[in-house]
Amino acid sequence: MDTDRREFFRVADTAYVTATAFDPKRPAIADYFPELHQVAVLKEFENVDAQFTEFLERIKDPATRKLMDLFNTKLTLMTRYLHIQTTQSEHLKAQPIDISEGGCQCLLEGDHPVGEDLAIALIFSPSYLSLFCHARVAEAVTDGTGTRVHLEFQSLNETQRQSLTRHMFKVQAQSRSS
Repeated sequence: MDTDRREFFRVADTAYVTATAFDPKRPAIADYFPELHQVAVLKEFENVDAQFTEFLERIKDPATRKLMDLFNTKLTLMTRYLHIQTTQSEHLKAQPIDISEGGCQCLLEGDHPVGEDLAIALIFSPSYLSLFCHARVAEAVTDGTGTRVHLEFQSLNETQRQSLTRHMFKVQAQSRSS
């Protein structure tokens, strides 16, 4: 990505972050994190939830609407439970990050030199939106706690970009209202 990452709208957020070296022979980023596959599947729950909510608005009968609303709440709680279980079993720790469509700033364990290509898994908290992508280290400062990196996303597809943008606008709206 040749664009200047500072041209993108950025927000401060919180996410679980994990990374590993990227291998061009393994372009499917989710394959780097098999322990997090259920997070990717849970993203499908979110898509079904959006469709469910849209359909729920059309139901006029109060009893049916209430029943469907309770079912939707149950589905949402199950999804969150599975996300929490995954992040805890993988010993992931949420951290403050700075993110844009062009990349993010976060803390990674170990040494990560400028120019290193990484497979990244970001799971935003508390929404549990997940983003699996290829990123390149643009800047790095190593200290006793790990490496503070500025990552440039290398190939977000349009669906990932749109999901990330929607998420960022929600985070911005929440920060304005609080």
